[in-house]
This record gives sequence, C-alpha cells and structure tokens, in this order.
Amino acid sequence: MKAWSNIKVPAQDPEIIKIDRYEKKLRVLPEKVYIIRELITRFEVCHFKYQQHLNYIKDSIMKLEPNTDPGKIGANHIQKGENAWRKDKTGRSKMGQQYVWAIRKWLGENPLIKPVDHFNGKLYDQINKWLGYKYPDKIRLVRLLLARLTWDWKSYQELIRGGEWEELELQVSSIDICHYAFPQNLGLILKGLGNMAPIEGFKGCGSFDKNRKSFVEKEVLILTELLSSLVENDRDDKNNSIRIWLFACLIKTIKEQVNLPESMIDLIN
Repeated sequence: MKAWSNIKVPAQDPEIIKIDRYEKKLRVLPEKVYIIRELITRFEVCHFKYQQHLNYIKDSIMKLEPNTDPGKIGANHIQKGENAWRKDKTGRSKMGQQYVWAIRKWLGENPLIKPVDHFNGKLYDQINKWLGYKYPDKIRLVRLLLARLTWDWKSYQELIRGGEWEELELQVSSIDICHYAFPQNLGLILKGLGNMAPIEGFKGCGSFDKNRKSFVEKEVLILTELLSSLVENDRDDKNNSIRIWLFACLIKTIKEQVNLPESMIDLIN
C-alpha cells in the first residue's frame, strides 16, 4: 500500500485491488514510469500548488516522461534547515521559518538569526501574546508543534502523549506550511495552544474547500473521459496500457482525497 500512502482506504479496497492487478499485467516497467507513479503518491489536493502539480502529473503521463524530480519536491521546505527558505521563491518558507524562530524564542531558546533583520519582531510579539504563560503541558505541545513544522519526527514521536490533550495534539499534527490555509491555520493553532483548548471546526492537512472540490470534480470527469477513451482504443500498445494504469491511479487518488463517490472500477480490466 506504500504507493497509496496519500489516501486512506481499506486494505481490500476493490478499486485498488483492480488497479494493482492491472499493474502486474504490465510486468517490468521503465524506471521513469515509477517516478511518475511517485509523483501521484506525493499529490495532495490541500497543497497550495495543487493545480500546478496536477498539470505536471497529467503532462508526465501523456509523455511518459516525468517533468520533475520527486526527490526535489520540498527542497525549500523548512524541514531542510534554517536556510532552506533562501531558495524559495514563494516566500512561504521564509514566513514558516519566521514562525519557527518566534516559537523557539517563546520557548526560551533565543535562536541566533543571521542576519538579524530576518527575525520578525512583530510576529514574535503576536505569538507571545497568543501563547501567554508557560507551563509544562503547554510547553510540550508547543514543542510538538515545532517538531511537526520542521518534520522532526523523532522529537514528534517522543512528544505525543494522547490523553487529556489528544484533540489538540491531533490538530497540531495536521499543520504544515504547504497547506493552502497557511499561515491562518497556524495562527489558529497557536491561539488554541495559548488557551489549551482545541479549535472548533478546525481543518488542517488533508482538508479542502469548496473551490478545490469543485475544481477537482471537473478534473476527475475530464480524466475519466480520457481514461475511457484510452481503454476503448487499447490495441495491445504497452505505452497506452501504462497510461491507463497511471491515469487510474491518479483518478483514484484524487477522488479519495476529496471523498467523491463515483466509481471507475469498470473502466479497466
């Protein structure tokens, strides 16, 4: 199920069983095809660049040439260190790093930022106001947030406790700077941690809004029609069969991420 790690489905999901069975019929595939499959595994509707990523994947499938390297995805994310933001053209990583610095300062770590003019004093004042007084449970949860933002999974696992603060922990766990609602969501979480109370109706990683669902619903219809056309014109052309498999993987991934009920199980044999 590793290839399907970006969706949540039962182990015996009938569509996945059928898609995986179709893959086995293809036998040995070029490495570049598995790279395209990895791009599908990395696709998230909640990512702020989801439309661009979807276009990359569709183009890669049609050409059967990956137009981006999966290994470079997230290269400028703050998980890569305090200087990763310098190569990010969106400004998102810099903002994320400023939150990290401010949170560390609230924790008393007093990070050394060079040059110092990248430290956002106003943001720190706001975060300091949101978080308020320190005490052990709050400090642990703020450290958990910091671990989640920087993808420090070792610390993250050590800081997860469950129990009384489980709901807050779950909300902290669904925060990332690549989510379309960053930094608004992060501000909500910081306020929640300050009050030691979960945010009502909070939606983090994996969530989607009406515009996103509307967009991908239309895309699924287009992709399903394309898949149907490929199936109808399949004449023992292996490249065509590979496209059928990849588009089936993409459609299944999208519709599971936004809870679309339509079935495509009869489109592939």
